Amino acid sequence: MTDRTARLGMWLVNGEVRFYRNRQISAIRQALRLIFPIILLGSLADFLEQSWLRTDGYYYQTLHVARWLFQVKILRQYLRLISAGTLGLAGILMAFAVSFYLVVPVTRHTTDRLMAGTIAVISLKFFNVTRSSVLGGHAIKWVATDLGIQGILVGILVGVLVGNGYRWALSRRSPDLEQIPSTLVITCTWLGVMAALGLLWVSTQTVSLNSAFASIIRWPFRLPHFIFGLLGYCVLNGAFEWLGVLGPLSASSGQSIESAQNLAAVLAHHGWQLPHPLTLHTVVGVYANLGGTGMMLSLLLALFLSRPTAWQQRIGWLSLVPTLGNFNAPMMVGLPVILSPLLGIPFILAPSACITLSWLCIRLKWVPAVAYPLLTGTPGPLQAYLGTGGNWTALALSLADLILSTAIYYPFVKLVQAAHRQLDGEVA
Repeated sequence: MTDRTARLGMWLVNGEVRFYRNRQISAIRQALRLIFPIILLGSLADFLEQSWLRTDGYYYQTLHVARWLFQVKILRQYLRLISAGTLGLAGILMAFAVSFYLVVPVTRHTTDRLMAGTIAVISLKFFNVTRSSVLGGHAIKWVATDLGIQGILVGILVGVLVGNGYRWALSRRSPDLEQIPSTLVITCTWLGVMAALGLLWVSTQTVSLNSAFASIIRWPFRLPHFIFGLLGYCVLNGAFEWLGVLGPLSASSGQSIESAQNLAAVLAHHGWQLPHPLTLHTVVGVYANLGGTGMMLSLLLALFLSRPTAWQQRIGWLSLVPTLGNFNAPMMVGLPVILSPLLGIPFILAPSACITLSWLCIRLKWVPAVAYPLLTGTPGPLQAYLGTGGNWTALALSLADLILSTAIYYPFVKLVQAAHRQLDGEVA
């Protein structure tokens, strides 16, 4: 049995290594490492603004920030500006970096490398314009939300398309000279092709490319109260984030209505009889998203309990604060979890196991369902405790979910560390 487990582990490690040796994936990995400092800064700014400076923030209320911190409004505006200038450009940065790194091996000319990245950025913009502004002849308006962390997947796809095309064109010219006419032809050709594709998309679709991806994943699970609906929503949402669309899918308006009805029932009656005890909020949001989608807090604990590489250790400590506030972007980009086959397995399994355990406990009425609204940035393990008005069994269930998901992550983290040490050794 031990030999079988060892062989399976070695097979998984070798598979991870082969995956990252792929030219496309290697460029994506380099791009994720490049943008990590920017994502970290934006996430910290976002965390501070939402948790410390907004009136519905956890630390704003618990630490009475308004009493001792001056110029809260100006600070909030300052942090929002930082967040918009970093997280708001994540998709654009990925498109540039992926295309840039794909071209690096075939040319020593900096101009060609930068031009490949620039074309990818412009191409990404072609797909993120409002339909009415293009077809109506008005001033062009960009869909800014699809250019941020939710647009990382689209940025990767555009970067891969442009980078490979530019690489193919460069491979067919002399590598000795930086031929300006040739570069001009390649640039104009690719911009013309991508502009035509962008116009075709805008003309035939009513939403942006990223919104189309989101609608595909969101539509099967409008109000998933039953266990398989909750699990299905969790799996698809996790798969979407693993691909590079960060930020949870928005629930339908019915979820807000049900949360309001649950709160009204608790305030109006004695006892804890909720009309909707099993919802996305009471099960998935409270028990299966500790640290953000994918139980990132468990991944962080598993990382610290193992023997991380120097890079992973730095990522873990730098990501600690936003992860405690349920902001998972630094961990997703820094390790990275995005497009990692080994980490993708527990990224789906861990929250699924937590949903199953939590759903069962609430269904059997061993643990009361959350009814009180939760403040932004509430530490993951405390969400159930505070949402139930201080129920200790809810806290125990949160800790049980945390331990369970950490145990699921741990062996995969060890395998990833072995794979990354092998890859880093090759680079060195």
